Amino acid sequence: MGSISEIIPQAKPDDLELVSRIQNGERDQFRLLAERYAERLMRMVRRLVPSKEDAEEVTQDALLEAFKSLSRFDKKQSSLQTWLMRIAYHIALKHYRQSQKTVPIANAKQEWLENMSDDEADEILSDTSSDRLSLLERAIDQLKPDDQMLLSFYYFDDYSIKEISQITGHDGGYLRSRLQWIRKKLAVIIKQLENYERQ
Repeated sequence: MGSISEIIPQAKPDDLELVSRIQNGERDQFRLLAERYAERLMRMVRRLVPSKEDAEEVTQDALLEAFKSLSRFDKKQSSLQTWLMRIAYHIALKHYRQSQKTVPIANAKQEWLENMSDDEADEILSDTSSDRLSLLERAIDQLKPDDQMLLSFYYFDDYSIKEISQITGHDGGYLRSRLQWIRKKLAVIIKQLENYERQ
């Protein structure tokens, strides 16, 4: 008959227990943290780094940086996941800026952006007809990748402004303002696409 540990499955240690073990010298335990978060980090990195190979490299760099910086992790400041996302976000953003890949961005007319009210933008973006949803997808594709990521964090991943602030390093006021500006820009791009298609 096997030992009790073979019969009863061992509970997986939670994040903070793993961090404590690693900080106390059990460095091999970092492999468990890496396995737990690598896929999630990779999904986020791919939004800024489309190439799978480059994204894998950036994710590895982020995990390596996390390993080297683990002594600075403070559970009172953020969750481990948010802390890891912050490291990966900044490394991915740096990679994106260095690669300087040109993204075709529609030049949303400045006067349209300045003159469009929040209500008008909300009305355009709340239209869920199939035509409008198709235009919305095309408009999102024309945003800069870091703006796409902010949208994704807030609207699709359901991160709070506080969590996005911890990940990106921007304060909450800036993020709210930026998200509203991005919504207006999307509305303007949708109007431009509609006007173009009517011609």
